[in-house]
Amino acid sequence: MQFTVHTLSRVMDGISAMSVSSKGIVIETKSVKKLYTWQIQSQPPVILNGKITPKIQVFTPESTFKVRIREDDLDAAQFTLQKLWLSSHVNKLTQSIAKLESLLEKRYLSHELLATAQRMTSELAGYWLSWSLDKRFEPHLAQPRFTLEEVHTWQASDIAEFREAFIKKQLHDYEAYFDSVASQPLTMAQRRACVVVDERQLLLAGAGTGKTSVMIAKVGYLQVAKLATSEQVLMLAYGKEAADEMHQRLRAAKFDATCRTFHSLGTYILSQVEGKSPILSTLCHNDRKKREFIHETVVSLCQDLSFKQRLISVLRSHFKHECTESELDFSAGSVVRLTSLFGDLIGLYKQASSLGNLQNLEAQYEHVLQVFRPVMTEYQLYLNNEQSIDYDDMINRATKYVREGRFKSPWLHILVDEFQDISAVRAQLVKALLAQHKRSYLFAVGDDWQSIYRFNGADLTLTTHFAKHFGPSTVMQLDKTFRYGQDLLDLASHFVCQNPAQIVKQVRAQMVPAEPSVLIVPEMSVNAYTMVIKRIASAASAPTSVMILARYHKQLPSNEALMLLNEQYEQLDIIAMTFHAAKGKEADFTILTGLDKGAVPATRQNDCIIDAFLPQLEAYPHAEERRLFYVALTRAKRQAFIMSPSSPSQFINELDPHVSP
Repeated sequence: MQFTVHTLSRVMDGISAMSVSSKGIVIETKSVKKLYTWQIQSQPPVILNGKITPKIQVFTPESTFKVRIREDDLDAAQFTLQKLWLSSHVNKLTQSIAKLESLLEKRYLSHELLATAQRMTSELAGYWLSWSLDKRFEPHLAQPRFTLEEVHTWQASDIAEFREAFIKKQLHDYEAYFDSVASQPLTMAQRRACVVVDERQLLLAGAGTGKTSVMIAKVGYLQVAKLATSEQVLMLAYGKEAADEMHQRLRAAKFDATCRTFHSLGTYILSQVEGKSPILSTLCHNDRKKREFIHETVVSLCQDLSFKQRLISVLRSHFKHECTESELDFSAGSVVRLTSLFGDLIGLYKQASSLGNLQNLEAQYEHVLQVFRPVMTEYQLYLNNEQSIDYDDMINRATKYVREGRFKSPWLHILVDEFQDISAVRAQLVKALLAQHKRSYLFAVGDDWQSIYRFNGADLTLTTHFAKHFGPSTVMQLDKTFRYGQDLLDLASHFVCQNPAQIVKQVRAQMVPAEPSVLIVPEMSVNAYTMVIKRIASAASAPTSVMILARYHKQLPSNEALMLLNEQYEQLDIIAMTFHAAKGKEADFTILTGLDKGAVPATRQNDCIIDAFLPQLEAYPHAEERRLFYVALTRAKRQAFIMSPSSPSQFINELDPHVSP
């Protein structure tokens, strides 16, 4: 319809004419005729009562202006103006709010969804919340305007309340699923970890808290709630055994997803881009052969007199080995240590290069690195001639292909097990995969109390400062352990949290043991653990597992001794492993041996160059050794026997006052 000058009578203030139509408002002066469309007007025009004549106020993003008018029926004119403005804006409001309500109903209010909702409502609020709606339009617009105002004015408490309401509804709707997806019904904390689906989510899962069950249930929930298909989910584990277990348990629960180790993921990406599977160098699988190669390379490079002189200088300054060019002994201990140093440095050097950290390190350790770099060059030439790569090349090249878009990731959801062990280089690969999708999800499961692989590049801060590295996130905890009793839980938790940098967790035990879970036993002889095994066997009425644990391999019984023990006690299954190897394992009984002062915590230090290439060393004394002992302590389901020698570790002295006699 068309408003004529007659309808909105003759206007004043130098404006010769003003007309209103379905397109907008036209203002005419003697020299200019300009259309203000309804789309560009940020709210309906308002008719104001003036002292002499009424005015119409027009709102645009650039300016607001008023025009004097003569009009008899102001209410009818105001209604018409509002109706015409609404005709151009109402669809955007109703469609946007409907989309928002649908998202909020179907999806957890994640950080990105919250940001989207706030951006959307902030934009709409400028158009809809600063003026009064005519009552005749309320039946159609009251509800979307109410939703808009509610979301736009959300405070932190409102957001928390909305999220909690969503969680409770999902827990109710999927109660039967969570009751049956694992061998026993999931705990409330486990269920909440599943239904919270944030773009970046960290689940802190202590020893024996059922983290694998949560990961399986999470994948299943994503699929039964129709949030993801099996093809869109990637589960990452550190070892093949763990990846295989995840896949088997998924199949048992009648779900599917891609389950890989980081290395198999790298292999897959390279094979997809390059058209063939990469060949891993024989040096990757054989440390002895790798050391031999480096040693032979050093000997060969010494045919160059300048290299030989630099080598001797490094041996003198770094290893305090006095020698001359004519007396250089390639079998000397210092050369052996140098060979070992270079073997460790190859992977760290490649990692530092991919992270862009080489410049400062090379300036600081140029004296040693000028000898190392020719060895590194020969190593890489060897791989090229062998047409092979090593593990570091694999991860770095895979990351490069993902970043360049040469590999297209099908995975919207990435679940990473043992996240506390992740290195900065592996984190780069995960971030590159996530970055390929506008909306992607990382579910990281780990335990900062069990971070024990700094020597492999594991960066604990990726867990303890998760949001700093991965963006706004949700951090949750599992609060119940199913492995051992409350007394062992209290003892181990108190022990590991002596380091104030560890995240404090509120965990309780499922079991209340009938007898003490931790016993300290005097170690009167080298094989004193055999007396403990005899004691366990005498009380064992059913097949029972026993794990002998020590800091180093040399402190463990030989394979022959183990074989004899298993033959002697047929009802027992006795194995032996280092503290590191025991991570992720459990047994009915554990026996911790080799806990002499000086052995635990280990006092051997890395070469200063190696330390410089690794994540920053923690300030708290023996921080990683303390976590390693915590890992060893928490393997026992029934009892942990701590063998105390005549000169015991400081860790035993710490525990002793808290252990029941």
